[in-house]
Amino acid sequence: MSENDTILTREAKQELETALTSSRIVELQENPVKGSFDAAHLKEIHRRIFQDLPALGIDGISPGEFRSSTDSGHVHKKTRNLCELSAQSYVCYSWMDKSVRANLDKVLEAAKPTQLSKLKKEDFAKSMGDLYAQLDYIHPFKEGNSRTLREFTRQLAKDSGYEIDWQRHNKNGKSRDDLYLARDRAVGNIALQHLPYCNISVRIEESIARFKERSDLQDLMKESVRPNRAAAFEKLPKKDALREHPELGAAYDLLRLAEKYYAEKSPDKRDAGIQNVKQHIQNRLNEGETQNFRLEKQGAEKMPAPTPAKTSEPSKSTPTPTIGAKPKEAPEPDIER
Repeated sequence: MSENDTILTREAKQELETALTSSRIVELQENPVKGSFDAAHLKEIHRRIFQDLPALGIDGISPGEFRSSTDSGHVHKKTRNLCELSAQSYVCYSWMDKSVRANLDKVLEAAKPTQLSKLKKEDFAKSMGDLYAQLDYIHPFKEGNSRTLREFTRQLAKDSGYEIDWQRHNKNGKSRDDLYLARDRAVGNIALQHLPYCNISVRIEESIARFKERSDLQDLMKESVRPNRAAAFEKLPKKDALREHPELGAAYDLLRLAEKYYAEKSPDKRDAGIQNVKQHIQNRLNEGETQNFRLEKQGAEKMPAPTPAKTSEPSKSTPTPTIGAKPKEAPEPDIER
């Protein structure tokens, strides 16, 4: 047996796959696919993430290719074991036949940055939640749908002036279960519109009912989404943030006044006070605000209000190509692949 014929254990293959695909996802974040967020764009993201696997003998995946249609009478279904709950989630996906492929093109008509960028945060989060659920139900690839859809929606959001932080749902078993269940329930509700009444539809209804108290996908999306300018304020030096997002001027004006106030009036509370003001601004930016950063019931409440800067309309996102911050490490592999 030659060196290239070495047989990998299942665990070794899993570790190798995770390392390779995580590295490719980082590359995508630094050098995104240039496309129109159509089916070809989706395929290219999948190809780039999984391009290394076939040559390594890792079977079951065809990079950049949609899966074949499900045979008549069979359903592409999944019973999901959860991280912390003993109960299982049950879900099924599309047949991926000609009508579904045609519907995929129709669903992707909603993936237009020029239109999504006009939405306020709450409406944007709802639109992205609906889009993700429809694409997840279609489940276009044999393997790797979750990683592909997360990267697709991350890039779409960024080009629309927003950031989606998928990693906030990868902190622990509970957060991963929340995402799994929210997705499965959203997909299940779509599947029920296409299934006849049968054992499978009954199981899906039971699964949806069992976890009805858990968060919906749109709720999780609202927690994960924020405007690009909010990420820039948090991550970038002031000069870079203002260059990319001039509308942040009012936020930095208030921060400057806070620094002056605490230096003159309460130097012993300076560090904590400025940190509180900065967090207040960050929270408002995360919600989509660009002008109204009024402070209430804080030590800085006597500070004079900054003169509003001339910026774009409050609470709307301004699309930018990048916020300039490159990821320092590969994404955590725990979320379902």
